[in-house]
Amino acid sequence: MVNRFKKYWHFLLWVGLFLSVAGLTSGAVSGSWTPVPAVLIVAGIISLGIWLIYLEVFQQGFWRRRSTEAGTNALFATAAVVLILALLNGVAVRASVRVDLTETQRFTLADQTQTLIQNLEEPVTVWLFTSQPNERTLDLLRNYRRLAPDRFNYQLVNPQESPGLVQRFNVTSVGDVFLELGEQRQYVTTLDLEPLSEAQLTRSIAQLQGGDRLTVYMLQGHGQPAILEGGEDSISRAVRALEESAAVVNSLNLIEQGRVPEDANLVAIVGPTSRLFEPEVEALEDYLAAGGSLLVLVDPNTDPGLDGLLEDWGIGLDERIAIDPERWVQGFGPAAPLVFDYGTHPITEGFGRNYTIFPVARPIEYDTVAGVDVTPLLFTSDGSWAEADIDEGPNWEFNPERDRPGPLVLGVAASRQISRTADAPEPEMTETPNATPENVTENNDAVEDSGEAEVIQEGEDIEEAEPPLEDLEATEGEDPQLTETDEEVQETPEADEEVQEDAEEMDEPEEPDADTREARLVVIGDSDFMTDAFFDGQLNSDFFLNSVSWLAEDDDTGQTLTIRPREVVDRNIIMNPPRIARLLSWTALVTFPVIGFATSAVLWWTRR
Repeated sequence: MVNRFKKYWHFLLWVGLFLSVAGLTSGAVSGSWTPVPAVLIVAGIISLGIWLIYLEVFQQGFWRRRSTEAGTNALFATAAVVLILALLNGVAVRASVRVDLTETQRFTLADQTQTLIQNLEEPVTVWLFTSQPNERTLDLLRNYRRLAPDRFNYQLVNPQESPGLVQRFNVTSVGDVFLELGEQRQYVTTLDLEPLSEAQLTRSIAQLQGGDRLTVYMLQGHGQPAILEGGEDSISRAVRALEESAAVVNSLNLIEQGRVPEDANLVAIVGPTSRLFEPEVEALEDYLAAGGSLLVLVDPNTDPGLDGLLEDWGIGLDERIAIDPERWVQGFGPAAPLVFDYGTHPITEGFGRNYTIFPVARPIEYDTVAGVDVTPLLFTSDGSWAEADIDEGPNWEFNPERDRPGPLVLGVAASRQISRTADAPEPEMTETPNATPENVTENNDAVEDSGEAEVIQEGEDIEEAEPPLEDLEATEGEDPQLTETDEEVQETPEADEEVQEDAEEMDEPEEPDADTREARLVVIGDSDFMTDAFFDGQLNSDFFLNSVSWLAEDDDTGQTLTIRPREVVDRNIIMNPPRIARLLSWTALVTFPVIGFATSAVLWWTRR
């Protein structure tokens, strides 16, 4: 009987393994190990036990065979590899080690996001009112929470099951996303077909935490690019990026208004093609003198009429253009330099070796001026130069007599401390005994009549009266500065103390209640870099937005002066039906047959 079923006994190994794996899997998935998982595991173990007994009784010498030894070694080696992989995965999960190999670092949060989340002063919660969130959205929120689990959290809410929360947040449609920071709530977006993006979420958090919105005024009336969409030469993308960063952008005509509005956080002069009028320049100078901030972007071959204003800051505009044969934009020539080198400044912090594009730029010159701190921001390569003969292009050559060798500076940032005293009265003269502004004349007459000299403190705006000749004769042989009145004062302790106190007050005047702030200025020798044609090129947008943030004095917490979130780059190839048909035809009729014939030829050659 046993011999009849002998050929089926070896199947007990596979039955035992199947039952054991099924029991372990069902228990791990369901989270419950009774009763079904336990029954399966026990049945599997019994089957394996019977199989081992069979081998020992009916397959004598099985464990001493070389094949058994090799199989056992392979089994243990496989189990060891699986165990090592499990341990490594466990350690990786606990340590949260991740490597992002995508081109645009798609699965890595940007520096701005990391800085913002790690510096949150209050916990922020993202509320998603949807029952089926997109998996990419959940991955993004998990990445945020990894940065600061104690200050960032997200909640998934089924609108049908939580009508109270729906009413609390005033949800209007399924998929609405809201932010909650303390008592503040803000709508972010509605998840329809597209998942939540990092750019949307980071900007919303920064806006909610920042409170007041920035007010940026764009000077108009001198040939500046259009603020609204008007082709690649407009600056509509830059304006939209400012608005998405919680800024209000307004146009400014200084000829009509006469002065910069009081609510301006900064004024931007972008690519003027004609000179500003003198009243406009004076209004800008007054604005800077009051602690304002100014962004000046000036293209080559233009004269904005700002030489006097910039000279006060030690900054000058070179009339030549920057030529960089080592680093330039393909298709534009060496007159469109790529900048890889940056100065040490909050605007360029974190840029590394990434590049910015400046199509046709003029160098900036700067010098040391008392009270002004100037920092160069953008450098061309060592092989660049400032070209004086612009018409020689595109085959420019360095002329040591007229051209200036590089590296050149294409942009600078400057700051100056401004002290403003609000409603402070003119300082009054300190009163002294027997010498007040009202009786100075009387005292001088009394000196002539009585020969007594009054004690007059330093700093009083009075005319010194020469002592009479009689007094000079009477004090001959004595200290000429010591008079009878002085002796009387010295003999009186109270008067002596008053005189000393008055003298100390004059030596150390009281500091006025002054409002001290910093006037800031950024000057760039090009404005095309922020137009729609170049704004999204590598770090161009980051450089512009960081300049605005620094000028608006928005760098106290360092939350906005870093690289901004990158939108996901779409790498899908969209082909029309004829192109798809041709591709499939070539693949079926040419590609695969050629691969087959080539493989056959190689095999024939190796086996002949």
